[in-house]
Amino acid sequence: MEYNLEQEQAYAYWMENVYGLGRKSRWELTEAAGSPKAVYEMAVEEWQAFLPEKKAEALKKAKEEWEAGTVEERYRQLGKAGIRYLSNLHPDYPQRLRKIPDPPFGIFLRGQLPSEQEPAVAVIGARECSEYGRSMAGKVAEALAEKGISVISGMARGIDGISQWTALRAGGNSYAVLGSGVDVCYPEENRNLYEALKSKGGILSEYLPGTQPKPGFFPMRNRIISGLSDVVLIVEAREKSGTLITADMALEQSREVYVVPGRLTDPLSRGCNRLIKQGAGILISIEEMLEETGMVPDSGRKQKPGRQSVEGGGQTAGQAEKAGIFHYLDYYPKSTEQLREESGMGYREIICELTELCMENKVKQISPGQYAKKERGEN
Repeated sequence: MEYNLEQEQAYAYWMENVYGLGRKSRWELTEAAGSPKAVYEMAVEEWQAFLPEKKAEALKKAKEEWEAGTVEERYRQLGKAGIRYLSNLHPDYPQRLRKIPDPPFGIFLRGQLPSEQEPAVAVIGARECSEYGRSMAGKVAEALAEKGISVISGMARGIDGISQWTALRAGGNSYAVLGSGVDVCYPEENRNLYEALKSKGGILSEYLPGTQPKPGFFPMRNRIISGLSDVVLIVEAREKSGTLITADMALEQSREVYVVPGRLTDPLSRGCNRLIKQGAGILISIEEMLEETGMVPDSGRKQKPGRQSVEGGGQTAGQAEKAGIFHYLDYYPKSTEQLREESGMGYREIICELTELCMENKVKQISPGQYAKKERGEN
């Protein structure tokens, strides 16, 4: 009989819905039978040769509930809901994921898949990040977008969401991997980012639509974030955090791990600094990281693209903090002479703006002639 790809996808989707049947069992059954449809057509005794009795009974029950016509109809309904399902048998299943340990049996998708030809960097970090972390997440994401490099992350609060918003605004591509179904926006506060990613990027998950987030789902989804990426870049991380789990998974997948270094006294930088001690790459500049990792950005996107308008995503470029010298300040002190060299502004203009920013409690004077941005909540 001629192989029918869409039909096989329908039966792979059926296998995803069998309660208690994990990835390993789905892989083993498909390999033994030759295809998902062939698994459906196996007798209970054949299932029992590969599975414990409880799992074989679950398959029997699912087969009774999903008659052959129902399997294909439910699969069509999934497509009508705007969700695409790609089992590992589908040619569009991400090639990067095929090569990792414990790849997903299948991927649910809203929007687009990351391009196989386009380099990708995972930008991840702390949910409760500092102003320094927010600033660095934005800077690295914008630099990556300008070079035609996709930003992969988890759409979480903090570093993840900031990097993805910035990449989209800079005209780049970004893709989120969720620890829930692709139709479940979590956290809800990132609803606008979720909607933007659907139309200007993609949302992926190995969990069934409708699946609500659970703590145990996030470590597993992190292997997909790193798996879809060529490099994992960590902006901020505490010494014991889920972000470091992603770093471990990235190393198991032979991915390069880079970190943004931080001050020794900052708890949010301890995880990054610990990774440096263990041999992770230190981010000095995006250009240097790309050179060291052998990533070749798209030569057609060397010029900075126009910023896209993404509604509801917080402030845009036109709504950013006070234009002028504020743009050149950092959370580490800079001298007025350094600011003059970087900005090309006159000394009098710089002093006037710094004075105003200090009065607005956005900037602090560290010592005579030395200024830095204030972190949120700092008096």
